[in-house]
Amino acid sequence: MKLAVLGATGLTGAYVVEQALAAGHAVTALVRNPDTVTRRHPQLVVRKGSPVAASDIAACVAGADAVIHCLGIGGLGTGAPTTLVSDSVKAVLDEMRPHSVRRLVCMSNIGTGGSGSWLVRRVLPAVVRRLGPILEDKERMEAALRVSDVEWVAVRMAAIKEGPVKPVRTSADGRGLGLSLTAASAAAFLLARTHGPEFLRETPSLSN
Repeated sequence: MKLAVLGATGLTGAYVVEQALAAGHAVTALVRNPDTVTRRHPQLVVRKGSPVAASDIAACVAGADAVIHCLGIGGLGTGAPTTLVSDSVKAVLDEMRPHSVRRLVCMSNIGTGGSGSWLVRRVLPAVVRRLGPILEDKERMEAALRVSDVEWVAVRMAAIKEGPVKPVRTSADGRGLGLSLTAASAAAFLLARTHGPEFLRETPSLSN
């Protein structure tokens, strides 16, 4: 497959690129600063550009079989309002259509759409107020996906931490899951969603 990856320099995005290359896929990564990508591989193309600029996104997704969107604020954020992720996904959707790209796999968060346990939905955002704008932006992202005509999956993930691939648990509403997920596990799940009907047009929650 040929995959377009946004957010390739983040913790999970870097694993997505590495695992995709290891599986024999061709990867085009859109990054703001190509110097931050030290990986070299004949199947990897790194393009400089903005994740919200139509022309840059078009150059990244052209010819792709699927897009994996790993872009995020990072960590707990700053608490400032943000539209980065939703703006980027909307721009990606706009450029997928003219280039006949059908599949878009996005990272979302447990807590979005009322998912997760009472602790995740009520207590954590109240205590860590910086999370609010991040979750609100993921709500906007998921809303844009729902009204689109592409094949999409938005994976609501537990807190991402460094670590290898481990067994994962999924839930439709985020209840009964753990509080963390290794980045390698997240990447493997995202890659698996680039083909096949499982979780299509759904928002599965995921943890280890």
